[in-house]
Amino acid sequence: MTVLLWDYEMRSLRNSLGRLGPAQRLALAMRVMEWTLESIGRIEVEVVRSYIENGMQAGREAVRAGRDKISLPEEVLDAYVEVDDEAYEPGASHMLSALLACSDAPEGLTPEVLYGVLSFCYEGLLEREGMPVWNIEEERRNAKCREVIAFQKSCIAEALGARG
Repeated sequence: MTVLLWDYEMRSLRNSLGRLGPAQRLALAMRVMEWTLESIGRIEVEVVRSYIENGMQAGREAVRAGRDKISLPEEVLDAYVEVDDEAYEPGASHMLSALLACSDAPEGLTPEVLYGVLSFCYEGLLEREGMPVWNIEEERRNAKCREVIAFQKSCIAEALGARG
């Protein structure tokens, strides 16, 4: 298993995610996923783009309602594997995984699941960058990799500061 710059940089924040309530964790996940999708740009495969857009809309509604996970209809969950098979564009499959993780959370979004969602977002952007080699040195040289980590760290810091 390759250790990514993200793993190295974010490891120290992993335990602090448990200080957030489940609804705060979902709000944080959604904020990072929204930003990541903007950074990735348009996903060309319509079925994948549509699935993600619908899932993100369900996520926005869940955050507005103060829920602790995204509720996707059973038929949407059932279509996941088919849609993921079409997600060959760099980053698309990672975003599908992040979305599914936020909905496949029987007890709400746990700190561990949130950490995984943040990792999926980083890996999706890393894949979209088209870097031939994934290693800490190359990632440190890549402005987008550094930007993603800085953004995620600032989101976590803001969420922790607002939890009072």
